[in-house]
Amino acid sequence: MIIMRLKGGLGNQLFQYALGRHLSITKNVPLQLDTSSYKVDSLREYRLFPFHIHAIATEKLPFFATDGKARHLNRIVQAIRGLFSKPFQIIREPNFSFDAAVFQCSDQTYLDGFWQSEKYFLPITKILREDLQLKTTIDGDLQEIADQIRTTNAVSIHVRRGDYISNPTTTAFHGVCDVEWYEKAVNALESRVTDATYFVFSDDYEWAKANLCFRSNMVFVSPSPDGKEAQDMHVMSLCQHNIIANSSFSWWAAWLNSNPNKIVIAPEKWFASGPQKTADLIPANWLRI
Repeated sequence: MIIMRLKGGLGNQLFQYALGRHLSITKNVPLQLDTSSYKVDSLREYRLFPFHIHAIATEKLPFFATDGKARHLNRIVQAIRGLFSKPFQIIREPNFSFDAAVFQCSDQTYLDGFWQSEKYFLPITKILREDLQLKTTIDGDLQEIADQIRTTNAVSIHVRRGDYISNPTTTAFHGVCDVEWYEKAVNALESRVTDATYFVFSDDYEWAKANLCFRSNMVFVSPSPDGKEAQDMHVMSLCQHNIIANSSFSWWAAWLNSNPNKIVIAPEKWFASGPQKTADLIPANWLRI
């Protein structure tokens, strides 16, 4: 069995699921998702339920903690398990860069990390695109936006603020794409695309509407309520092209965009003070500015 520890919001969970799914297929074993981190995370919850996930999600997985004093208990439990059956291998992501060594794990492995690179799951791209279709139809107002997107040369713009603004620690770590960056991104896209209509998605609708009104061909989309953000991601993925924030949420919206000629524009600087080696994060055919 492959067990993947989930943590973070929807975008992070998708990265974790994608690697877990790849390993479960190559090892021919089931995938289980450890959601126990959300018992102590007041800001995040398990968010993969809108998709056709091929895994069992549970918070009842003791003896797999990878931090603090519980790591000593892990060693004891694994030693005892090894006397009677095959013990679990526990792998923590060593750094932010792609690490191909994870593919050499056993078929009894517990993984803890963010795993933010498509290199971890490119071989199962078709499978993932099927898994990550929504189970239900999108809500009425958003359906109208989707209909507009299908009839225009649509470009999604994602503006991530939320805790990137409200939490000083998060702000210092991630940073925020400012208005000047979005103007530069739009200019870069317009040098490659004509007759674009921009659909602006943000967790701070009022701020986006007040500050990103530098083109007349912009449609501002009200965010879906908590628990339905996967619908926004899906609609963003319907656009022909994507301008993404330094956010795993909009990263996945762009990755799920099935247009073979899509242009994706991403920030050159993904973190303000976090990991600086992010070459493996952004696919090679995306544009960084």
